[in-house]
Amino acid sequence: MKVTRENEQLVFMIEKEQANQTIREFLQNYHLSRKKIHELYMDKKVTLNGEGTNFNEQLQVGDQLSIPVFEAEEIDFHPQKMKLDIVYEDDHLLIINKPAGLMVHPDQKNGKDTLVNGVAHYYQEKGISHRVRYIHRLDTDTSGGIIFAKHYLAHSLMDYWLSEKKIRRWYLALVMGRLKTKKGKIDAPIGKDRHHSARRRVAKNGDQAITFYQLKKQFKNYALVELELKTGRTHQIRVHMSHLGHPLLGDVLYGGVAKVGPLKRQALHSSRIEMTHPITKELLEITVPLPTDMQKLI
Repeated sequence: MKVTRENEQLVFMIEKEQANQTIREFLQNYHLSRKKIHELYMDKKVTLNGEGTNFNEQLQVGDQLSIPVFEAEEIDFHPQKMKLDIVYEDDHLLIINKPAGLMVHPDQKNGKDTLVNGVAHYYQEKGISHRVRYIHRLDTDTSGGIIFAKHYLAHSLMDYWLSEKKIRRWYLALVMGRLKTKKGKIDAPIGKDRHHSARRRVAKNGDQAITFYQLKKQFKNYALVELELKTGRTHQIRVHMSHLGHPLLGDVLYGGVAKVGPLKRQALHSSRIEMTHPITKELLEITVPLPTDMQKLI
């Protein structure tokens, strides 16, 4: 489907796959809330072939459906200048390589010194008057790719995709010891550790947690492993690799050694993202470069 931007409008050229559905159904396919669809209807800024329309009208091949997704919004986090490592950007998405030691968002809206504060400043600097919408998070000491949606249409659809595991993310980790098997699946439920509020542990009554791992390179006393999560539990990779007997280097919470060379945190990096673009529908395969501390150990 061809999509173009015209000022504040996103214009969809309807093709055979979208024909015969109503405008309301088209919007519902982006998993917009009833409230948002009603708001769009009441504002009367959605147009079909340049004219106002009823949301029950059926779309036909060749129609041009215009939706106001680039209207100005108030930036909702305190803008704060910081260096951002941008690995992908277009009108709809922003993907940033987050450094270790930086929180994704503050505990309160007026908080500072987090990634979203840097993104808010970047938007302000580039004249992007939109809310800061992150799709997922990483632990403070985990580095790697974070996806931001630049408008509500992309945000709504990707939120749904994330819940349905349709956004694939791979991690690279340095783990202690020598792996006996080159690849495997860890299927072990994870729950809270009642003896330590910050920890999680493998527990029979915990939530289902599945991790796939593959050995990339074996060193003398540690290994480079690629991992993919099929669930998104708190500290999942850290808990599962510790459970396997191979805690992450630097991960003292789960049995890793405190410091190895330049590494002063758990050796975990979100290294690869594969997803369908929420607007153009093209396949995106994004590689996120490793930080220096992990590179030096590899």
